[in-house]
Amino acid sequence: MRYIPPAIKQRLQSIRGLVTVPGGIVLVLWMFAALSVLIDSWLRTDIYLTKTNVFAVDYNTALSVLGTIAAGAITTLSLVYSLMLVVFTLAAGNIAPRLLQRFTRDSVSQVTAGLLGGTFMFSLSVLHQTRPDFVPGFSIAVAFALSAISVLQLIYFVHEVSRSVTIDEEIAEISVGLEERLSKLINLEADQTASEEAELPALNYEIFAHKSGYLTNMNEDALLSMAVERDLKFKIIEKPGDFVLKGQKIACCNFDGTTSELDEDAFSEIFLNTLTIAESRGSAHDDVEYAINMLIEIALRALSPGVNDTFTAIACVDQMSAAFNGMVRSQLRNNELIDEDGTLRVVINGYEAEDIFNTAFSSIRRTCRDNFLMAQNLGDAILRLHNAATNEHKVLLENQLKLLRQECELASWLQEDHDFIAKRYTLSQ
Repeated sequence: MRYIPPAIKQRLQSIRGLVTVPGGIVLVLWMFAALSVLIDSWLRTDIYLTKTNVFAVDYNTALSVLGTIAAGAITTLSLVYSLMLVVFTLAAGNIAPRLLQRFTRDSVSQVTAGLLGGTFMFSLSVLHQTRPDFVPGFSIAVAFALSAISVLQLIYFVHEVSRSVTIDEEIAEISVGLEERLSKLINLEADQTASEEAELPALNYEIFAHKSGYLTNMNEDALLSMAVERDLKFKIIEKPGDFVLKGQKIACCNFDGTTSELDEDAFSEIFLNTLTIAESRGSAHDDVEYAINMLIEIALRALSPGVNDTFTAIACVDQMSAAFNGMVRSQLRNNELIDEDGTLRVVINGYEAEDIFNTAFSSIRRTCRDNFLMAQNLGDAILRLHNAATNEHKVLLENQLKLLRQECELASWLQEDHDFIAKRYTLSQ
């Protein structure tokens, strides 16, 4: 079960979002309706049917209550989805289209849709079993409780939707995700210092991609288990988030088909099952560049003449600097997986700090030629990172400041503004 075929993994990923969680809640509440009706059948005694019983209700009232709850739940559910579509439209037009995947994965929206749909199915199922000679009072009470919970959840949903269209909130959440991905890389490297002197042997067997797409995720536990079980060593050439072509070499190892019970095709299939190659890039859990590109997209859209929102772009730069804070204080190297005996088994191509800085700052830097405020804040963000960075990263950040000064020299500003930029972002040696 550790090696799930890629087709199944991609199918499971494609039905996430506003399908899996709401659908699961609906099915659970629908099945609970049958259990609730059985409880009502079991409780049918003289005591249960007395007028003083809290569950006692007449037939006509039961029909009215259940019909009202079912109609209200399905109507509200349609309004919830309509409201989400409005939010999606605003986000795609004003913030960034790729944020739609974040909205569909929002737990509040998922639970709200599932609870309303489940309340509808529960009430409809109980209504179907209600007869003049059998009024399921307990089930009606449960439906009433579900409707009350749905109202409270709807209020919370409206609150969260109002927050989701607040651009600063979204920028901060993307930054937190970026920081978590970078921290994961840093922590992995910190735990594997024992392998720094280890080297992989000659890896002559090449493994090629079975389809074109983005290398979104790698099952590191499965990779390490496969290497230990078969006494192999792997080197993953591509890093998470890279786009690969069908037939492109993505890894190599020391597999020898002449001494193995597996043929080459079967071995390659087992290895490829530990990777996920998807059509879209947003499903990656460890793709650093994708998170950076989302912040860059928001910043560049904000700096476009049609939007002209410099302060949104400034917020993106500030949050990126916060996400890079831990990285510049440490060191990023290739991700190395070691077995229990301390033997180096898997090397995964990692991220270089220089590439990350170029990806994060280059595009925004080119927009600073006509925007003095953006140039100043970008320089301040790089300067903050420089003050906290290690010596290795200081050199890279000094180069970014140099490029920023050169970009600003081409701007049609007053001489005083040029002097300010040159003096502020020229570091004394």
